[in-house]
Amino acid sequence: MVFEYKGVDRSGKKLKGVVQADTVKEALDRLKQQGILVTDLVQKGSTDKKASTGQIGQVGKKRVVFRAKLKDIVLFARQLETMISAGIRLADAVMTLSEQEVFSKKFRRVLKEVASDMKAGMSFSSALERQGVFDSIFINMVRAGEEGGVLDVTMKKVANYYEGVNRLREQVKSSMAYPVFILVFAIIVVIVISVFILPRLITVFGTTPQGGVLGMLVKLNKVFTTQWFILAPTVIGIGIGLKFFLDTVYGAYVKDFVGNLFPPIRKLRQKMANERFTRTLGVLVSSGVPMVNALDMAAKASNNPKFISIMTKVIEEVKTGSGLRDSLKRTGIFPQIVYEMVGTGEETGKLDAVMEKVADFYEEEILADTKKLVSLIEPALIAFVGLFIAFIAFTMYSTIFQMQGQFGK
Repeated sequence: MVFEYKGVDRSGKKLKGVVQADTVKEALDRLKQQGILVTDLVQKGSTDKKASTGQIGQVGKKRVVFRAKLKDIVLFARQLETMISAGIRLADAVMTLSEQEVFSKKFRRVLKEVASDMKAGMSFSSALERQGVFDSIFINMVRAGEEGGVLDVTMKKVANYYEGVNRLREQVKSSMAYPVFILVFAIIVVIVISVFILPRLITVFGTTPQGGVLGMLVKLNKVFTTQWFILAPTVIGIGIGLKFFLDTVYGAYVKDFVGNLFPPIRKLRQKMANERFTRTLGVLVSSGVPMVNALDMAAKASNNPKFISIMTKVIEEVKTGSGLRDSLKRTGIFPQIVYEMVGTGEETGKLDAVMEKVADFYEEEILADTKKLVSLIEPALIAFVGLFIAFIAFTMYSTIFQMQGQFGK
């Protein structure tokens, strides 16, 4: 096959020409060896078939609200890579995995439909896309592996990528576990005081406080003791509903909005967007995805609207022949050292490896910033709980003294 390409060389000069290869992957590898950064690649003589793996065909994608869970994707990618390497037919491997109880019921149902579509003649990537639960990164990396004939190698990269994403997420969650525990403890303290302590005081003195903090706690006591059969299902229902909502696409927008209200969290989220972008870009480039499409998918993987907007300008500049280093530098979103590393990657033809290094750098930054943030939140929450309990204790004692005075009279 003959492919027409557009790209830039190591000096930043715009190039276009043709290259002969059996697959898209082979064409990209040959151009990479020549020091050419490919921005577009099209099979010659075809008006509608882009070799660019970012061009996804319409396959009747289902409309879904929930995405596949990261845990399921990690296990699926790793086990599928192992089965393909062992020589098992792809459709049979997917069908076998659809029967594994380690996956959720929804995900197993999705895998059965994927296997059924493949047996009906649909490609693996198109079958995945039709379900609508897999992200564009997963689909396009699979498509690149299919077109390049190296699906087993690509699935290994996919598994490594999503395992890294999951590892970072779990580390952030574990760092936030203690602050959440403190907050829950404060709520439990209020409930204990309202339900168990106040009724004893009211029984002893025979007087019910009407105002202030104790008055509010008395009202809470009435709610907890007389309407618990309504309150408990309501709280549980709200909790379950909130969890499901936050797992949806719309819930992601709400989390982004709330997170951006606080400067330290906003800064941390920016670094997380940078880490996702650089790691995704490195994996996609190494999987044979042309630069323009890889930049687009990596920007979307950042889940940051501002970042996506900036990357749109970078993509346009790269299309016109500008070097990736210079295009990124004009955005000002990375430290200077990142631009220099990108430039080195372009010059040596090892941009994928360099992007992995940059992503590792940001991962360390994220973990360090998370620890700092937690170290600030923990004492603040402990101080809040302590002051809150002290305030309630002071209010109770002062009320007791007032009641004693009235009782004496």
